[in-house]
Amino acid sequence: MLIASISFALMNACVKYIGHIPVIEIILVRAIITLIISYIILKKKRVNPLGVNHKFLIARGVFGAVGLLCYFYTLQQMALANAIVIHYLSPVFTTIIALLFLKEPVRIIQWLSFIISITGVIMVKGFSDVSTFDFLIGVLGAFFTGLAYNAIRNMKGREDADVIIFYQPLVALPVILILVIIFPESIIQPDGLDWLFLIGTGIFTQIGQYYITRAYQSDSAARISSVSYVGIIWAVLIGKFLFEDTYPISVLTGMLIVVSGVFINLNALEVRKLADKIRTYFAWH
Repeated sequence: MLIASISFALMNACVKYIGHIPVIEIILVRAIITLIISYIILKKKRVNPLGVNHKFLIARGVFGAVGLLCYFYTLQQMALANAIVIHYLSPVFTTIIALLFLKEPVRIIQWLSFIISITGVIMVKGFSDVSTFDFLIGVLGAFFTGLAYNAIRNMKGREDADVIIFYQPLVALPVILILVIIFPESIIQPDGLDWLFLIGTGIFTQIGQYYITRAYQSDSAARISSVSYVGIIWAVLIGKFLFEDTYPISVLTGMLIVVSGVFINLNALEVRKLADKIRTYFAWH
């Protein structure tokens, strides 16, 4: 999971570096690269690339494409760590959507964690140079990512993980091509190192998806998911040293609050057990 978080952080840095290239073009190149790599892997494994659960596979691809479009836009429009911390609302949306449509129970402590996370996001928005429009695009991206995660949850144990990875670029590619036809000005000629960073977005994405899939197949979702939030550390370090981003104490505090809220949400059972032990200890004494 640590390898995955570093890979996604490097992908974010590549997207940030080529901020002068339209988001649609970045996603187009990324989709082509990951589609080719995923197809080769599936053919080597002799697994049917089209899968079985077509409805949820397509839904995962569409929701993921929209979420990615919004996320890449915010990566280019705001400080790296700000974009990532707003995107960290996706687990909150994932849980709420699962409650509404999958009827999964949500504990009181999880509702508390939502309030904590939203408070942190408000602090990031309120004390940093982030426009309302860019902020809302970031939240919209997190929402669609939550929808994509729920589509994946519906296919747990019923679909090969590499097929799920394959459908992300498979569905995103025609969507992006349609946008390119509608907005031809969204494609420009990359220069020099631009190609290196464009290709890097696809390669680092594939590495991250591979290791995050391996991680989820090896341990519980709550334990693995919590590790992913070390990504905010890489984001702050990369933003500081590569892009000279600056973050006031209030924004850093807001980021910490968001991560704390999401961590509590992902480990609600463990936090509840700890609270019960503390309550029992003081009641005994």
